[in-house]
Amino acid sequence: MGTPLRYSKLVSTLILPGLFLALSTPLAGQVSTTRGLNVGVHFQGAALSVEGGDADGGGGMGARIGYGLNRIVTLYLEADGIAVDSEGSETVKGTWTLGHFDLGARFHFANTLRSWVPYLDVAVGVRFAGIKDLVVNGEDQPDIDFNGGAFSFGGGISFYFSQTFALDLGLKFTGGEFTEVQVGAGSLGGFDIDASSTRLKLGVVWWP
Repeated sequence: MGTPLRYSKLVSTLILPGLFLALSTPLAGQVSTTRGLNVGVHFQGAALSVEGGDADGGGGMGARIGYGLNRIVTLYLEADGIAVDSEGSETVKGTWTLGHFDLGARFHFANTLRSWVPYLDVAVGVRFAGIKDLVVNGEDQPDIDFNGGAFSFGGGISFYFSQTFALDLGLKFTGGEFTEVQVGAGSLGGFDIDASSTRLKLGVVWWP
């Protein structure tokens, strides 16, 4: 009976602690995650150019919800709203707004043992622009809204404060056309107004 007891003590004092250490080391060393549900909010600076003209800039906010299918691929929905600083002209004045709604995929160059994770972004969606408080030659005019499909691409990097909380810096380029114009209560289609926009985002992402 003495020999089995000695082997039992050997296992409990040497082997089991080694197994627990081996299992716990990767978990303790993991400093970032890209899997599962995640939500984010961000501030942004943006610019809009229509028909190749000079770009007007502005700022705004946005929010994103996504789900990491694995360490590399995350699918997401994102909505952005921006107030555009446009002085207009001597004859046309108004307040411009710009919005994006994106359905996209983010591809991480993930390493769970690293506290920074770069990524690439692609998305399709809808882009909106509007002119409020429009004045033409001194006369008030109805609000005008533009909308159309858009394609976006870009990239960025996430810096992790903890395994599930990161600072996110990203840049996204969007191209497409405004194909519908709404003036007051009326709506007109069949337009092909080329437009490009750029969004520089700084925010936080959390994996609950």
